[in-house]
Amino acid sequence: MLVFHNDSDTSYANYAGNISSISSSTGAVTLRFLGQGASATATSTDAIVLTVTAGEEEAVMEAVAGAVAEARSGMTVVADDKNSKYLVPGITALSSISVDNGAGTFKNIIPATFTTADTGGVDNAIVLTNADSGSVFRVTATTDAASVITLPSAPVDGFNARFVAKVASGAHTITIAGAFYGLTLQAGGHVEHALGSTSAVIAASDFKVGDFFEVVYDGAAYAISGSFDTASSLAVS
Repeated sequence: MLVFHNDSDTSYANYAGNISSISSSTGAVTLRFLGQGASATATSTDAIVLTVTAGEEEAVMEAVAGAVAEARSGMTVVADDKNSKYLVPGITALSSISVDNGAGTFKNIIPATFTTADTGGVDNAIVLTNADSGSVFRVTATTDAASVITLPSAPVDGFNARFVAKVASGAHTITIAGAFYGLTLQAGGHVEHALGSTSAVIAASDFKVGDFFEVVYDGAAYAISGSFDTASSLAVS
C-alpha cells in the first residue's frame, strides 16, 4: 500500500499495483490510481498531487516509481504533512487528494449521411460493422434517393446501435435489411412489430428531426425500438 496524509486530516491509501500513471509538471508530481468506480467499460481515477522542489521533479518521479516497484508487501508512506515525513527530500508537501467516486460513461457519436463520403463509402447508404456497436449515428443530412442502412453481415450477439435524425429525411424510403421485431412509438401511439425476416422500412419523408430508433441483436434477430413523430413511419416485414 502507498499511503498519503495531508495537514487537514485527510488521508489516502491504495495498492501500488493500481497506479495507472505518474506525471510531472513544474513543482508537482501527480500519481493516478484506478479508483472504486473502475470497470471494464469505464475507468475511475483518483489523483494525488505532490508538491516538489523545482528542479527535482524527475528525481521524485524516479523515486516514487522505484517505491511502487518495490511495494510488493507492507506499507510505504510517500507523503505525510502531519509529521513532515516524505519519501525523498524533493517532496515538500501533499498538494491535493482527489477521489473519483464514479466514472462517467460516454456514447460514441458518429455523424452520418447517406452519401459516398459516409461510413462504408457506398452511395445512399450508412454501412455499419461490429466495431460500431454501442455508437449513436447522428444523421446530419437529408436523403437524395431511396436509401439503406446496412447492418453487420455477421453481427455479434449484443450488437447495438442508435440512429437519431438531426436533419429530416427527404421523400425517400430508408430500408434496414434483416430480421426485426419490437415496439415503437409512432405519433404518440405504440406500434407492435411481429417478427419479420426481411427488413424494417422507414417511409418517405418520415424520419423527422428528433426521431430515433435503436437496434439490438439477440442472436437470431434485431429487437427494434424508437420514437417517430409521424404515424406509420416504420414497418417491419
